[in-house]
Amino acid sequence: MSTHFDPQRLAICLGLLTMIGVITAPAYADPVVKLTSGGTINVSLSTDPASPNPGDQTQLKISFINKQSGVVQPHIDYKVSVMEGTNQVAGIPITHTAEGSVSIPVQFQDAATYQIIVEVDGILFQPIPPETAAFSINVGGATTSSNSTSTNSTATPEFGQVASLVLVIAIISAVIITSKIRGLPRL
Repeated sequence: MSTHFDPQRLAICLGLLTMIGVITAPAYADPVVKLTSGGTINVSLSTDPASPNPGDQTQLKISFINKQSGVVQPHIDYKVSVMEGTNQVAGIPITHTAEGSVSIPVQFQDAATYQIIVEVDGILFQPIPPETAAFSINVGGATTSSNSTSTNSTATPEFGQVASLVLVIAIISAVIITSKIRGLPRL
């Protein structure tokens, strides 16, 4: 039995994998990770959808990450405040997550820059002095004014590492198909 490398079959398989990846890959924002004010734990925040619009339902996806191991830390006591300027527009009181990750629904009313303040009050059933991590989210294409002094503004890319992988596979597939069609030397 001989094994023959068929670049056309490989190109078709890679093309199909690329299409499956594009269709199934969610367009979530890459999470922004910040260390709490006391340096005890990392807090990760992303939104679904990646670019929230006023009036639409948005999920704040928050995970608490152990800074030594890099894995999600279970059993966290926390609270969340959503601020528009000095006004709290949404939030949840102190609560507990056994899993270490939560998804909080929020409906932003205005196109504006919002501050998401996550406060950690306990880890593994042990109270700690409150520590915070603050994040900025631009809703509806809002931009921060030029005289703003906020240092928490973050760019939230639309796609993560999956998009890079899909792009590489697509380029390789295109090169193989083009060389096959035009009779160029095989790779």
